[in-house]
Amino acid sequence: GFCSGRNNINLNYLLIQAPMSVIDYVIVHELAHTKIKNHSKDFWQLVESILPKYKASKRWLKENGYKLHNL
Repeated sequence: GFCSGRNNINLNYLLIQAPMSVIDYVIVHELAHTKIKNHSKDFWQLVESILPKYKASKRWLKENGYKLHNL
């Protein structure tokens, strides 16, 4: 996903193939960027306040995201 400086959020259509928890994580991640434009401690605290178990989805995306291109 991507959040522009004007808070326009774009998501890759391949994301639909990911588990729902990962989709939720990407959406929350990008929505958090509408408030905090970087990946600071405050940013991750905001993400965690919405998705307490976000780290599992972040890890899944890091380990498996490339597979979405091959499905």
